[in-house]
Amino acid sequence: MRKSLIVVGIIAAVVAVAILIFRATFDINRYRGPIQSNLQERLGRPVTLGVMQLDLLPPRFQVEKVIIGDDPQFGNPRPFIQAEELGVSVKLFPLLRRSVEITSLTLTRPQVELIKNEQGVWNFATLGPASAPEAKEPSTKRSFSLDNFVIEDGQIAMTDRKVRQPRSVYDHIDMTLTDFDPDQQFSVQVAVRLPGKGNQEFRLEGTGGPVPPTDLSSMPFRGTLDLNGVRLAGLQQFLKSPALAGLDGVLTGTTDINIGPEIGSVVGSLHIQDPRVRKIDLGYLITAQYKLRHDLKGGLLSITDATLRLGKTPLALAGTVDTRSSPGQLQLDVVARGISLAEVSRLAAGFGVALSPNTTVKGRANAQIEVRGTTDNPELSGIVSAADIHVSGKDMPIPAQIKSVTFRLTPTEIRSDDFLVNYDGTSIKSRVAVTRYTSENPMVDANMEAPGAKLPAILSIAKAYGVKALDNLKGEGTLNLKVHLAGSVNSLTGDQMLRGLAGVSIVDFNHLRVSGTNLSQEISKVGGFLKPAGSKQGGVTDISTMTGRLTIKNGVAETNDLKAALDLGTIGIAGTADLVTHQLNLHVNAVVAPKVSQQVGGTSIGGYMKAVLANGQGELVVPVLVTGTFQNPQVSPDVKALAQMKLKGIIPTSDNPAAGLAGIVGDILKGKGGNDQAKPAEQQKEQKPPDPLQQMLDILSDRKQPDAPPKPQK
Repeated sequence: MRKSLIVVGIIAAVVAVAILIFRATFDINRYRGPIQSNLQERLGRPVTLGVMQLDLLPPRFQVEKVIIGDDPQFGNPRPFIQAEELGVSVKLFPLLRRSVEITSLTLTRPQVELIKNEQGVWNFATLGPASAPEAKEPSTKRSFSLDNFVIEDGQIAMTDRKVRQPRSVYDHIDMTLTDFDPDQQFSVQVAVRLPGKGNQEFRLEGTGGPVPPTDLSSMPFRGTLDLNGVRLAGLQQFLKSPALAGLDGVLTGTTDINIGPEIGSVVGSLHIQDPRVRKIDLGYLITAQYKLRHDLKGGLLSITDATLRLGKTPLALAGTVDTRSSPGQLQLDVVARGISLAEVSRLAAGFGVALSPNTTVKGRANAQIEVRGTTDNPELSGIVSAADIHVSGKDMPIPAQIKSVTFRLTPTEIRSDDFLVNYDGTSIKSRVAVTRYTSENPMVDANMEAPGAKLPAILSIAKAYGVKALDNLKGEGTLNLKVHLAGSVNSLTGDQMLRGLAGVSIVDFNHLRVSGTNLSQEISKVGGFLKPAGSKQGGVTDISTMTGRLTIKNGVAETNDLKAALDLGTIGIAGTADLVTHQLNLHVNAVVAPKVSQQVGGTSIGGYMKAVLANGQGELVVPVLVTGTFQNPQVSPDVKALAQMKLKGIIPTSDNPAAGLAGIVGDILKGKGGNDQAKPAEQQKEQKPPDPLQQMLDILSDRKQPDAPPKPQK
């Protein structure tokens, strides 16, 4: 026994010494040519190897800066594979006989280019000995095999010229193929690590092969795809998929994949925790369970059983997708019972169709929809009905209610029947249609009628939908509302929805409060009153009553007969207010009451060098221009209106503060009333040009113009 151990020890020592001597005297770089030739012969591709280093236990050498060229018939400007380092495992005894037999390859941080040509052949399908000289098409004969083929932290780019799909790059991929032979079965392990917190990874393990030379998706495979804590945002960056843009959440699930020669099947389940759509937290779990069957020869993908749950809301999906044509043909049926509108509204908010963040929607709906057409242009038909809808929130302490509403879907539009929105004593008769709903820019067309609607109710509903234009408005009263809303669905959020608004509203408000400025005080400043009139509270205008007519077009409200009562007196308003940009362009005639006139200095101030007129009833008239925005209005003297009043002898009264205002504003906009620049050139030649200095002195000194009618007695 002892002698045996001694013999073994001697043999081991001799082998060790032999290995040390071999390693010290053997320069692997002298064999770069044979190794390179061996790889070129086995791969059928040009191979370039950098500096090489040898390890004997186990027999392995490392190669720096490896480049494997592509088949020239694919016209690829990039190498098929280029790697920072290549690890090559070889058999020991042939190596001792100065022969190289490769068993395994390990590529570290490689860049791999996969290309499918116009005939549907992949560039990896031509790996192996070079084709015969007379061959015109890429050869599909392979004799390339390895015990192990490993990619560590690789980057794979794919280009499909057959369907003209641009180059897509996928990074941070680990792959191990065991007993790899493209003409035989082999083991597959693929793992993709995604950036971000935690161990985000999806892993594919199973048995595949042989590899088809054309359609890689038809390769026989049996295995499992596992997703472990994968964030949708990271998955979107990896796949470069526009469909996942703006989505986030933690995706976990398992899918069993079985692809045979003719039939493929997929069975699995997924769930998404903390789902977010465009940074909006949905607040519920999303789960999916599915069973799919794919006829690989017939090209028919059957969804035998699929259920998607948005929180507690189930949606059942069944049908087929015919993949023989591109795009695929759809024949699907979607059925949903007891849909939670609260969950659907949060999902809609993420896609830009939203009420304000503080608004909640409750209710239930049912849907039965047929999906036809193609994958890139689906056509829907069916019915969606909802009932017992309640909308409430910070700006709607009393819930708005819709007893029931039904939407009918056709391939061209989604249209509702007439339904009533009831809120705090106000009923709004409504009807909505959405056209081009499958396009990137669907359009909405809505009609709303509300006779005798209460102002607080309308303000609350507007704020609930995110409209900011009316935030500085509070009050009571009624309005007869009849409006039409048309525009892009993508813009139906906040003030932008108002750009598609058109219609007429007759208003009758009282106890109205408008924040932003104290209009009475600002008018007093313009008039140069000795004592400012009105409330001393700054930044707020109190209006006891307001009546008139508003016309709305493209989100711009216009009036020429609005009348309001302030603590200063009565005002008439004409002009425009842009509900989207909040820009104001209003001409305001302020008629100061006689009692207030005496308090601020009497009618005697309506004279020389003052922006004030006096009418025959002992009232002061101050024309002002209100510009700026709703939040920051600017009040200034309306010099043009003042000049027009003097020229035309039109002096408003408290009973009719808007007297002549529409005509005066129209003349100013048209350039009339002493502005000869707006007249034709022939008329200007016939008339003697007026003296501008003398004309202004005449206006300011209250001197009558030659053609002006007599002014009312002061």
